[in-house]
Amino acid sequence: MPTLQRLSNNNQIVHAVIGSNDGVTLEAHVADLVQVLRLPRQHAQLGVASYGAGLFHPKTYHFRRNDGSQAAYVGSANLTPAGIGGQNVEAGLIIDTREGDSPAVLDAVAGSVDSWFTPIRAGLEQILNAADVSRLQQLGLLAVTPAPRPPPVQPPGGAHAGTGAPLPTLKPLVSLPKRVGTAGVAPAVVPGVIPVLPIPVLAAPALPAAVPQHPFPTYVLFAPGQATPTTAATALSGATLPGGYVGLVFRLNQDSARHWRGASGTANISIPVPTVPTLRFGMFQGRYQRPRAEFEFLIRYVYPGGDLRAAPGQTNVMVYGFAPGESGHGDVRLVVSKPPADDIRTRIQGQGRPLPQADDVGVIEWPTMIDPRIRLTLLERNSPLFNQCAGMLAAADAAGQLVGKGACWLPPNVVPVW
Repeated sequence: MPTLQRLSNNNQIVHAVIGSNDGVTLEAHVADLVQVLRLPRQHAQLGVASYGAGLFHPKTYHFRRNDGSQAAYVGSANLTPAGIGGQNVEAGLIIDTREGDSPAVLDAVAGSVDSWFTPIRAGLEQILNAADVSRLQQLGLLAVTPAPRPPPVQPPGGAHAGTGAPLPTLKPLVSLPKRVGTAGVAPAVVPGVIPVLPIPVLAAPALPAAVPQHPFPTYVLFAPGQATPTTAATALSGATLPGGYVGLVFRLNQDSARHWRGASGTANISIPVPTVPTLRFGMFQGRYQRPRAEFEFLIRYVYPGGDLRAAPGQTNVMVYGFAPGESGHGDVRLVVSKPPADDIRTRIQGQGRPLPQADDVGVIEWPTMIDPRIRLTLLERNSPLFNQCAGMLAAADAAGQLVGKGACWLPPNVVPVW
């Protein structure tokens, strides 16, 4: 839903064909979609397909990114928690120009969706506005209430027939957020008035408790009673970066760039104090008890016309120099994990591109409750994006607006979307 809302807010292209086999697709669901797509809109098309002697059954999703690359999924999975979360056994193919797949094939996938509208194919009802949704419901092509679920095909109790042994179950592979809104609830019918439904939004997680703890600075916040490091969304306090910023632009130094020059040891990036209140720490039990928050870690290398991506890894943010008996400078460090760093190094060398080095510019995109990962973007030296980010750093330095030592805030929409 947030992606569709963002595309609609920027008047970007969304073409969708959905089915209503036997007229069971809910009117309220389609009304939600009309609202989110802001129909009528120049770059949005929505159609409902329904046939009397067959099912509308394709599952095809195509995406064109801001950098021009394309990706698609074509397979058996419905866009449902069971379909994409791992509770069904599905077959499908993911194709992506970033992985070397043919742009012509991706164009053909997109064209297969667009062709339903040029011209309008028999069996497709185009939806231009909320009135069309009501019209299709009156024609019996959309339902007001959910259809009764068919009885289970397995014996009661989930047992093998005649044996009493329980059938195996499948557990979800991923956890999906719940959506709140009006979907699935029939709108109140007022004669002569087309119902207007609020745009549904992702339910925001409740903000966790985050409190300071002696002897650490008050800007270092803890999950109460947490004796082990916090992870992912539990490692966030619910606070956001100031000014709507989404991360940091910084310069690599000899420490943070050590993996890419082949040096041994642990690579760290110093984290400015103004970012720290967004985090929620637990305690790492080592030689010293140190505040620590752990996250999934993504690294990519962006060059003109594309990017290279490492396999995901893990990282942590840890506070040094405040625990009793600990020497140090009282700083906060983000670990540049060696496995993904080595992976991206191999990929960069394989493409014959320059490796990152000290004084190069990098970008850290900060974790959020919606996407609790830390993402590091390395920029090819002297590329347009490198020069743009280096210029931002220089301007912040000249204006006395650096954040911490040698970093500046990252505004939205500067680096390509992941």
